Amino acid sequence: MRKKIIIKRFDPESAEDSYLQAYNVDIAQNATVLEVLLSIKEEHDGSLTFRRSCGSAVCGSCAVTVNGVAILACHTQLSTVNWGEKDIHIEPLGNMPVIKDLVVNFHPFWHEIEKTMPWIEPKEEGERENVVTQEEAQLIDESANCIMCGSCFGDCTIRETDDNFMGPAALAKGWRFAGDTRDSLQQERLELLSEDGNMWDCTRCNLCIDRCPKEVRPMDQIIKLREEAVKAGITDNKGVRHVMAFQADIKNHGKLNETTMPLKTVGVLRSLGMIPMALRMQMKGKVPFPILKDIEGIEDVKKIYKIMGVEE
Repeated sequence: MRKKIIIKRFDPESAEDSYLQAYNVDIAQNATVLEVLLSIKEEHDGSLTFRRSCGSAVCGSCAVTVNGVAILACHTQLSTVNWGEKDIHIEPLGNMPVIKDLVVNFHPFWHEIEKTMPWIEPKEEGERENVVTQEEAQLIDESANCIMCGSCFGDCTIRETDDNFMGPAALAKGWRFAGDTRDSLQQERLELLSEDGNMWDCTRCNLCIDRCPKEVRPMDQIIKLREEAVKAGITDNKGVRHVMAFQADIKNHGKLNETTMPLKTVGVLRSLGMIPMALRMQMKGKVPFPILKDIEGIEDVKKIYKIMGVEE
């Protein structure tokens, strides 16, 4: 079949801005995106630049953005790319500076990985080695499958708006070590990953789960980090305060009080800076009445919390 492939190009030596270049390519029905890129480079334009290596979805080198979605080029058949666009648009990964064409600088990605202390600091051995049970190994199995392709990082909506956010891959890697029972630095890791810009800033949009080609499910690993941090008593941060305020509202009233939530989450002083926005919202009728009325059936909600053992 013949397809129109539109590639976002960038050459730092000859152009100040990126531009789009179209290629009409004859491709096999089951061709992968990587095979299409190789065909263009070999038969149409030898200057096209992109990364690739194993071709088997192991090395993670060939991640690109196709029709707005980060994918692994060797892992995606072109026939499956039908996300609402007639033509095929191929661009570099997002959230990282472009070096040339589809090649991006991974420094921001690796910088965040390095911040997680991605190594095991073994506990002192007694009379025997540190034994890991099958159940303990399963806790970190998914996070250990990450191939560092950067797909989740490239499409992370929080990283797009906040350069301080570590990104899903780094946090998943953080759980791989914080959840390892052989490690002696769990408390330090959890404290580090509880700081601003880390695990509590994830909004759980699920994009990282959708983008990951190896089913690492980064958001699930972030949830595990949060649960373990709370168990470890690391609760003096806005993320935990937000969760506890949310839980208290639902338990006591059956619905969320969005007016008082900022006060409970960031405190009175920091909430003062939100007053101008609150006034604009009030003029648009977007600020609910601060005193909540219990929903119908609130006693049933409280029974659920009691069964779960959540009294406070």
